[in-house]
Amino acid sequence: MCNAYELGKRGGSFSSKIKATSIRELLSIDSFRLIRRTDKAPVITADGELVMMRWGFERKGLSPVNNSRADKLDFPMWKQSFEERRCLIPVAAYYEWSGPKGLKRTHRFSAPDDSWLLMAGIWEESGTQGPCFSMITTEANLTVEPIHHRMPAILSGKEVDVFLAGDMRTFAPPPDAIQVADAPNPLVKKKPPPAQGELF
Repeated sequence: MCNAYELGKRGGSFSSKIKATSIRELLSIDSFRLIRRTDKAPVITADGELVMMRWGFERKGLSPVNNSRADKLDFPMWKQSFEERRCLIPVAAYYEWSGPKGLKRTHRFSAPDDSWLLMAGIWEESGTQGPCFSMITTEANLTVEPIHHRMPAILSGKEVDVFLAGDMRTFAPPPDAIQVADAPNPLVKKKPPPAQGELF
C-alpha cells in the first residue's frame, strides 16, 4: 500500500491556510524525485508551513510505519498525532503494483488536471530521526479498487481546511479525484548506455 510516490512539476490551487512561501516552494519543484519509505519529503503542517520530514514512524521492533489506516486512528500508535499533529502530504503521483511476482504491472495514479494531490497525514517528533510523517489510507474508490483494496486519503480543496482544523475523521475520495495509467517501474534502475569503445 503506497510505498512509493513522486515529486515533480505540478500546479493547482491551494487553501488560504497554506502559507504563500510554502506554495512558492511547491510550485518551484520542477524535477522528478521518487520518495520511498525513510526518505525525507516536504510536508505541510496545520499552520501552513512546508517542512521536510522523514516518511515513516519509528517503533521499536518494527520497520518504519509509513501508512496509517483511517479505521485505526484511535489506536494508541496514531491517536495523539491524529488529534494534535495533522499534515498534508503533497504528491505529484503515486505507484501501486498488481499481478504475480515476475509479471507485475506498475500503475501510476495522478490528478486528472496534473495538479498536486494533497494527501491526509499525521506526524510526530522522533528522538533519533527528527520529525516523521505517516500517510493516512482509506478504502479504495472505484478507480483504485481493481488494483488495490486501499488508497491514500486524498483531500479535495474544501476538505483541506476541515481536515487541518481537526474536524474531519472519515475519508472517501471520489473516483474522479484520481486517474490511473500503466507506467514503467520507477524502482528499476536504467542501465547506463555502453561506453563508446564497447560499440565496436
